[in-house]
Amino acid sequence: MISESPETHSHGGAPRLAEVLPALRAGLVRFLCAGVVPVASFYVAYRAAGPVVGIVTGMLVSLTILAIQAYRIRRLDPIVMVPMVVILVQGVLASLTGSVELYLAAPAAEACIWGVVLIGSVLLKRPLVPLIARELGVVPSRFAMSIGLRRSLELLTLAWGIAAFCKAGLRLWLLTLLPLEPFLVAVTLGMAGINVVMLAISIWLPLLMVRREPRASAA
Repeated sequence: MISESPETHSHGGAPRLAEVLPALRAGLVRFLCAGVVPVASFYVAYRAAGPVVGIVTGMLVSLTILAIQAYRIRRLDPIVMVPMVVILVQGVLASLTGSVELYLAAPAAEACIWGVVLIGSVLLKRPLVPLIARELGVVPSRFAMSIGLRRSLELLTLAWGIAAFCKAGLRLWLLTLLPLEPFLVAVTLGMAGINVVMLAISIWLPLLMVRREPRASAA
């Protein structure tokens, strides 16, 4: 969550893009690692030793990436725990059945879980603003109490929920449409595209609404 600083209540000036570029780079690296490395590891192991080895390899790589993330942030929160549980369940079931299709389809379940949680939190008037703010880290701490920031994060809660359902639907549609290799390429590019667009919106919208806040207050 964004922490307060002595400047929090007097956030003079507008946030600069340079202040959020580190968060943008970190987000892109995170999406790249989580989206590309496990898929590549699965495919190499699958072609070398069969479906079960591929599934187990992909699962272990995904869990390792999440474990590194948890170690770096020094906590286990839902954004780490939910994927870990889903990956373990999908990996075990897919390994026992030897079903590559089940392994490849299972991430859609995680996406749907997040979609329900995020959109549900908005409908219940309790949007997951602190969780999103902590994960994105795209607004300097002096803007923590900004009304514009809070409103933008409420909108982003809804937007990320909708995006989660889009990712789930796209994955399942591509899985029914394409053979393995084209599917892996298409789903990786598709998920990366959605994530990049959402990350860009998640940076642009808070900056825009924080910058407009003084004018709105003066009006």
